[in-house]
Amino acid sequence: MKQVLFEIAGIPMYGFGAMLFVCFVTVTIWGSRRAKRTADMPPERFQDMVIWLFVAGILGARTLYMIQYAHHFPDHSALGLAKAFFKIWEGGIIFYGSALGGVIGYALFYQFVLRKLHVSGWRLADAVAPLLALGLAVGRIGCYLNGCCWGQVACEECRPVPLGAAHFPLLPAHARQLLVREQLLQTTTGFTLAPRTHGLNDDPRAVVAKVEAGSAADKAGVKPGDRVTGVNDEPNYIVLDLSGDDDKVRAYAEALRDKGGQLATTPDGKPRVRFSEYDTYVSARRLVPEPADVTPFTRDNLELLVGEWPRGKSELTLTVDRGAERQTLPTFVPATIGLYPTQLYETVSMVLLILLLLAYYPYRRHDGQLMVLLMLGYAVHRFINESLRIEPNVGRGLTLSQWGSVVIGSAAVLIEVYLRLTMPSPPEPLTLVNAPDRA
Repeated sequence: MKQVLFEIAGIPMYGFGAMLFVCFVTVTIWGSRRAKRTADMPPERFQDMVIWLFVAGILGARTLYMIQYAHHFPDHSALGLAKAFFKIWEGGIIFYGSALGGVIGYALFYQFVLRKLHVSGWRLADAVAPLLALGLAVGRIGCYLNGCCWGQVACEECRPVPLGAAHFPLLPAHARQLLVREQLLQTTTGFTLAPRTHGLNDDPRAVVAKVEAGSAADKAGVKPGDRVTGVNDEPNYIVLDLSGDDDKVRAYAEALRDKGGQLATTPDGKPRVRFSEYDTYVSARRLVPEPADVTPFTRDNLELLVGEWPRGKSELTLTVDRGAERQTLPTFVPATIGLYPTQLYETVSMVLLILLLLAYYPYRRHDGQLMVLLMLGYAVHRFINESLRIEPNVGRGLTLSQWGSVVIGSAAVLIEVYLRLTMPSPPEPLTLVNAPDRA
């Protein structure tokens, strides 16, 4: 997992976006040649089609993802859903959604463009079939870099795990919500915290309660009883989030600032006051009376940072007070427990499927049979691979993508029957010798 590959002038280059770009370029270049040779389709028209289908596929894939994982999008307002829709890196896309979007996009493109060019749709399907497998192979590498579409927990001690279990950096991982908060399989940082006390003289900064044996935190030297006073080269600020009457909240925050606090705002625009030192915090709280209509909520910077972890970052450096000694521990990267790398399984399957499609092409019985083979191959792969993933069931114990595999596989069988009835003889090779290009 490497969400940010590198930065150019401070602009991050995300791994997921980079793989989408590689997918688009390779499919366009290879597809232009295949479409000309296989279906006599002008390269420029094929390039137009790729753009059309790429956009339609992304729209369909993201839409289906947001439907299947609606509980990940609590803001159901039109504006909230629109904002979430374009944040593809926060979750992801689903192939069967892209297939549905692509079919709709192709139908429109055929209606307005291909029909006028007299391009055979079934020959074009044979040209496109290996390209779809290539797009899936490259796209799943993007999923692996992004840390989405992960598999179930893999017990490496119980049985061999093909390609080895994936241990993603936990703090930016999409799997963190599931592994830490929903299934309680591990902690976020490799250690637990003692309950925070909220007395006026109590230090609200985090205190380590227990450390997971063998974790990255354990190897970095985190010990029970350590009080965290610094996080990633910054103080572990004591943070006061204030709620209540707006005017009183603002006046109280400014009064705390005058006693050594630092003014900030919460993500929703409410006042926040930070203190870099405990003594300054206690002094300010004692000197500034708390208004009756203002409620302070005390946290620390470690809690805020872990809760709103920046994308592409994975390292954690802690400064702790251990008795009378303050020390900065070695940097460490909290990691997920081992997960099946189902993204890579799909990449391997699609590479093998590409080789099968290319080898079978000279022996196909009729035009369109390569697309049928792709549909069958992917349906079988996805049904099996889906059983290794953590996905919600939607009926009969199957996930949405497994039902999609059933539909795609059944459609492939019906298409094959139809084509055998309408194209009983093997297709003749397309000859393009001295054939003029159409504009």
